[in-house]
Amino acid sequence: MRKALAGICYLIMLGCDGAAAYFTYRAYAMKISYDFGLLVFVPLFIGSYWFSTFFSMLIHPRNGKLLMNRTAFNLLYWLSTLLSLALLGAWAYLFIDRSLYVNFGTESSGKI
Repeated sequence: MRKALAGICYLIMLGCDGAAAYFTYRAYAMKISYDFGLLVFVPLFIGSYWFSTFFSMLIHPRNGKLLMNRTAFNLLYWLSTLLSLALLGAWAYLFIDRSLYVNFGTESSGKI
């Protein structure tokens, strides 16, 4: 049962990251506003983080014995971590590109 719940948590986490990536792309392509993209991204990112921690806690029971292979767990864990860091990096780029340049009077990428 714990493996099934861990799998569900991991799929939900990937779904949250996928939706966050979609809204990040739409904000980057200027199909939605920067502010709306950020307002949607933050709750999705928090949900992704929560389900990632649920996944980790379900795989590591209190008795210390992993429910899955250590290599598989590390691969899944680092895949999710790198995806989340890439999304944060994309928003850092969008923040610099859209917010800071506008505040200093130069537009770097056209319309805002």
